[in-house]
Amino acid sequence: MKGNATPDPQSGGCLCGKTRYTLTTAPEYAIRCYCRDCQHISGGGHAPQVAFKRGGFACSGPLKTYGLKSAAGNDVEVGFCFECGSPIRKTTSLQPGIVYVLAGSLDNSGELVIGN
Repeated sequence: MKGNATPDPQSGGCLCGKTRYTLTTAPEYAIRCYCRDCQHISGGGHAPQVAFKRGGFACSGPLKTYGLKSAAGNDVEVGFCFECGSPIRKTTSLQPGIVYVLAGSLDNSGELVIGN
């Protein structure tokens, strides 16, 4: 999944299938975040995420949000499936035009290449 001018729509969702989303813009970049908040979100040592323009993200189904203040002082909002608790997306006041999709929630995450 590499950025291009006219991407095929991407899709993803949660473990139980009740929360789904579509992405109509190309990915901006991908990261692995090792901060303590992302460790809590992912349940692991890091959280692989893909950044998309916020306007290209559309979610359907039950999404519960949790807000927090990052160690750097930014407002962060994390969206989880209300039913099964799968982490779906994250936004931050540092980059208001970006939505971070948790990489494991993408339907085609096997095609995803994330650098160090």
